[in-house]
Amino acid sequence: MSLESYLPDPVRSRYALKLLGVSLLIVLLITALTTVTVFQVSDRVRDNQLRSVETNAELEARALGQWIDGKQQVVRTLSNHEGLTPVADDRTQATLTTELDALSPETASLSIVERSPHVHSNGTTETIVASTDSQFVGRPLSVTDANWKPTVGFNFEDTDDVILSLVYTDGDETFVALASPMPDGEHVLVAEYQTSVRAERFTSAINGTDTLVLGGYTAYVLFDENESDGITPYEGDRANTTIGRTILQSDPTTDIHGAVLTDTEVKGYYSVPGEKVDWVVVKEVPRSKALAVTDRVQRDLWLVVGIVMAGFLLIGAVIQLGPIRSIKRLSKQGNAIAEGNLGVDIDRGDRNDEVGEVQSAFDNIRAYVETITEQAEALSRQSFDDDVLDADVPGRVGESVATMHHDLQQFITRLDVLNRILRHNLRNQLDVIDSHAEVLDESEHRAAILAATETLAGLGTRARHIDHILSKDPQPTRIDLADRIEAVLRDVETDGVTISTSIPGDATVVTDAEILTTVLRSPLENAVEYTDSGVGVSVESTDSGCTIEIRDDGPGIPDSELEPLATDQETPLQHSRGLGLWELKWGVDELDGDLSFVTDDGTTVVIRLPDLDST
Repeated sequence: MSLESYLPDPVRSRYALKLLGVSLLIVLLITALTTVTVFQVSDRVRDNQLRSVETNAELEARALGQWIDGKQQVVRTLSNHEGLTPVADDRTQATLTTELDALSPETASLSIVERSPHVHSNGTTETIVASTDSQFVGRPLSVTDANWKPTVGFNFEDTDDVILSLVYTDGDETFVALASPMPDGEHVLVAEYQTSVRAERFTSAINGTDTLVLGGYTAYVLFDENESDGITPYEGDRANTTIGRTILQSDPTTDIHGAVLTDTEVKGYYSVPGEKVDWVVVKEVPRSKALAVTDRVQRDLWLVVGIVMAGFLLIGAVIQLGPIRSIKRLSKQGNAIAEGNLGVDIDRGDRNDEVGEVQSAFDNIRAYVETITEQAEALSRQSFDDDVLDADVPGRVGESVATMHHDLQQFITRLDVLNRILRHNLRNQLDVIDSHAEVLDESEHRAAILAATETLAGLGTRARHIDHILSKDPQPTRIDLADRIEAVLRDVETDGVTISTSIPGDATVVTDAEILTTVLRSPLENAVEYTDSGVGVSVESTDSGCTIEIRDDGPGIPDSELEPLATDQETPLQHSRGLGLWELKWGVDELDGDLSFVTDDGTTVVIRLPDLDST
């Protein structure tokens, strides 16, 4: 039982209601799927945005790590500069100034400081002997406010060592210092870098992003691109923030990273790589900008749902006002055709769509039925020359009508031929019998009577034979033409007529043996009877069968005898004198062959026979 059977009758009887129900079901399904999709897409987009902010923090952290590595290389290289000779103050001062001018803008100062290699120092009392900031010269290192890490101090493992200070403030600016011992081991090159200037080079994928650098020990803001108020606790209460707690609860040497979503911001954080660095880069993006894609996706998806619903409503209205009305009209016209009203007018109009195609198909059906009806009427009237019978009717019905036309015309023609020939010959021969019967005592008249009765007997025999071969179903077998023609010639009374044959030894044809014998006997008897000197028989094999020609040099068959065969009918003015030619024609037709005559010089009968399907 189909699902439709469970629907109420008013719904089952109206396609528009079923379409509306299906449309509503589809809309509900789309709405449900869209709702699920909105949440899934929103979550996915949100996660992607969180990962994007975290990735941005990672890239910034790596760039900052590369910056520190680069500065360490610069300080190590400068500490070995040949122009930095503490004993030559003027030369050293000039070299420092020249190198400072060549370095990046965030380099604040270069200084050379005395040190005692074997004394542990915290980097406050060492004397500055040369500096790009002249006010530092001759004063202790503490004047720079550089804050060296307590765990390291101002101490070096070897002359290639570079130490990194903590971030410190000097006025309203934040700095970080790098120091590396000079080759003599008793002096150190100290370089100060202004981190707030470096912060100006921070980049972000989303406009409005704020970049901060937090201390890996303290979770204090060391510097950021928008603020330069010194070192402050992250968000004023570092312990009550997710990122602050993560930093405070983690080992400073541990790499930390992640993303945080708050009510107002999306934050990503990542540790700056490097053994000497304990910084954490934080990217803060306003939530309205970071998740703008999510909001837009949600809005667009709901807009799609609204458009889909409006589209279904519009489609339903269009179908109701267009195709359904046309289908109802076609239904009435189809019922009219089914009731025999072939004059119904199916107006296609100027529609080129599918409904127009259906209307055209209905019109073709009407024309199809009308043509078949007219052909049936013509056949019932036996009007075989009616033009309507020439119309091509495709399909099995057309084939059946064509077969009926052919069989009916052939049957009527055969009856007409048999009727006219038998009636004509019987009448003539009976007249002969009547005229001679009056003088039976004379032997000449008796001979004429006997000849006439023999002719009538032969005509009756031939008529029965024709009826036999036309009533049987052909039984194709492969036949040797040389043997078959020789056998037929043995049965024909040649009366000394010379028979010449040209038959290939391998000439064969797949056909009915009995009908082929009849087809060969009729033209051979005619040729032997009317030839002046001899008869010629030739056979040519073809790809699909064979061609048989029988020639004689007699007077030729009169056109009046051949005309009925060409038109396939006899009239009172055009009829054959016997059944021989009709027997030949009908036999060739039964074998699906082709028959033609050449009467320019004697008579040549050309018979073309195809190989029949032996199955």
